[in-house]
Amino acid sequence: MKNLSCGILSLCIIGALLLSACGKADDNYPLYNSEKPSNKTSGAPSTNITPKNIESLIEPAEIEEIKDITAAEFKKGVYIDFDKYKSSFFDEKIISKLRNNLESIVENNEKKFRQNLNNKSLESIREGFYYKNTADQFMFYELDLLEKLDHPEQIRVGVRFVRKSSDGSIENQGITYCFTKNEKGEWGIENID
Repeated sequence: MKNLSCGILSLCIIGALLLSACGKADDNYPLYNSEKPSNKTSGAPSTNITPKNIESLIEPAEIEEIKDITAAEFKKGVYIDFDKYKSSFFDEKIISKLRNNLESIVENNEKKFRQNLNNKSLESIREGFYYKNTADQFMFYELDLLEKLDHPEQIRVGVRFVRKSSDGSIENQGITYCFTKNEKGEWGIENID
């Protein structure tokens, strides 16, 4: 029971950190996702954003079941079963935009990558993590976060993936997509962290 409490507390802290990271981007500061993930958290979570009414579609037990992919299991492509997560807010439009973006990374297709971005400053992402080394290969295999926040209004999707470098080494990692509505009221990718 003590481990379960620690696990829930850890998820709350991680959620708070992700929330602070998924805020609006500063147009003068390009966003990059080239740093390796760390299993350690530092500092206190930001308190400048207070989420209200969070609807989550992935339970903590499901996250614990996600296993890392080995070199022998690696297959370039997108292998996420999106249908098992379909709901009121994670509908075909959001799924299509997410799938399109993930496929663009696998295909190393910069034009396709830009299609569903809300903010033009996010185009600088292509110069960081995604298009820095075109020899890298990607396998997207599971979702580990899927929630909608009412305030600030956004949908956050955590994606587990493996990056295979040109030297054959692999890294299991995760990224979070933050969707917000644009000026036309349509959902699009606001941030990738």
